[in-house]
Amino acid sequence: MNPTLSIIIVSWNVREWLCACLQSIERTRGDLNLEVIVVDSASADGSAAMVRADFPAVRLIAA
Repeated sequence: MNPTLSIIIVSWNVREWLCACLQSIERTRGDLNLEVIVVDSASADGSAAMVRADFPAVRLIAA
């Protein structure tokens, strides 16, 4: 059984950087079992909507 690596990203109004970060994780994950969690601190730039739309496997906690 392969262990799962959890990645937790806390973001606030960094939509473009967050998107690039999540794309990089997807591109380089290889065979790793990953759990990606984004905690969005009430961003006003559409970060949460972008995560929901473009990264459905990411667990989003929007505060």
